[in-house]
Amino acid sequence: MRGDLTEILKDAPAAVRRAMVADAPNLAPGAAHAMGRFWSAVRGRKSNPLMPAAEAYRAAAASESTFRCLLRALSVYAPHVCTAPAKLVSEEWYALRPKAASWVAHPVEQTVGANWPKAWREMKSGLDAARITSSTRKRYFASIDRCATVVAEGLASDTLGFVAACELSEAFLFHPDKERRVKPVTAANYIEGLIALGARGGVAEDSLAAMRVVLCDLRDQAALAEKSKQERLSGLMERGGYAYVADRIGELRSRAQDLPAHSAARRRCMQQAVVCAVILNKPPRKGDLVSWRFGDQIVRDIDGAWHAEWEQEKTGGKTETGTIWPEIGDILDEWVLDGRPDRLVHVRYQELVGRNWLTLSDSEPYRNLPTELTRAAIGVPSHDLRTLAADYMRRHDPAHAADIIATHLGHGTREAGVAYRAECEGAASQVIWQKARTTIAAQSLARSANNRMKRSRGRKA
Repeated sequence: MRGDLTEILKDAPAAVRRAMVADAPNLAPGAAHAMGRFWSAVRGRKSNPLMPAAEAYRAAAASESTFRCLLRALSVYAPHVCTAPAKLVSEEWYALRPKAASWVAHPVEQTVGANWPKAWREMKSGLDAARITSSTRKRYFASIDRCATVVAEGLASDTLGFVAACELSEAFLFHPDKERRVKPVTAANYIEGLIALGARGGVAEDSLAAMRVVLCDLRDQAALAEKSKQERLSGLMERGGYAYVADRIGELRSRAQDLPAHSAARRRCMQQAVVCAVILNKPPRKGDLVSWRFGDQIVRDIDGAWHAEWEQEKTGGKTETGTIWPEIGDILDEWVLDGRPDRLVHVRYQELVGRNWLTLSDSEPYRNLPTELTRAAIGVPSHDLRTLAADYMRRHDPAHAADIIATHLGHGTREAGVAYRAECEGAASQVIWQKARTTIAAQSLARSANNRMKRSRGRKA
């Protein structure tokens, strides 16, 4: 490294400077200079050092590789810094990358592991020596190659552990290039190869166990995707129904809190959580859900209360949620903050007014996004949660449920909910018949008792 480290980092906070000086032998190439430029830009622009503006990231990095290096250095030496504004810069760099056509692999022979991060190459000898079949070893190498490609793109960390597994899962399932997205079972196989590398390369067992949590989650998603709608709903009810959905929302929020604020994996976790939460409150159709904009269909009042009102694409009729449950309002606040401190929620909401609520930008997402998000979170498409809501209502009050369901789900005509209505009438009939059977049994018992008394009096006479 050229230059005096203390001089390079003269504008950095003292704690950050001390940490980097103490770890000087292990600093990544270019990390010190990138951090130096970054903190000089923060000071020069009088930016908030706890949440520097996007301009500081642009000033510090003239290339995407330098930008990614800066983010890694911040996560290690300044973990207290909120990097949410870096998300915008990350998207700018990604937009400058060559399109998918330039990514097509060329049939050129390469040494196995040539494109792996340095730390992974150093672990390869352990996998070479492992007592596994040659076909398994070859499959692992191919899977690790896939993971290395994602890391090279800056979409995942090369440090094996929970964060890396989350980011790899995110990149495989929801890659910006739709042609490169894979199914959960395929993503699981890729990450399994990386876990095998870590297991033979001396990676701490705690880190590998955390990666296996993501692996199991992917395989659970793959198993659930194969079931039919009724099987899916039955499985969801067996897991707890709404209680299970609420638990998954909590898990996703907790996972997001462990990820960097600028991370695409963090945003995807929160995106899954907020969509499940809003549908839990009242289940809109996916075509309506993707079109909502802040300040128009979904609004946050000055007192913090959220509510939504929209015209339904399918029926043309209007429907609304009323005041959204406070617990779900909290999740919406966390979503709009996107990693920023809580105190900025009012300012952040005003910044987002007019923007799409799912992308936090002017662009509207593709129509099937809600289904992808709920499948990833709870194993069922978003429409299944409409059916689940109807099931709860029918079981609670079958005699009146049909009309309540029609209102709650936004049916435009009586015919639109004919299947739900038939189920409600059937359930109501069962309740009536059960009551009738109870009455008949009680009457029959009373008659039998009365006859016994008469026979008893006759014998005495």
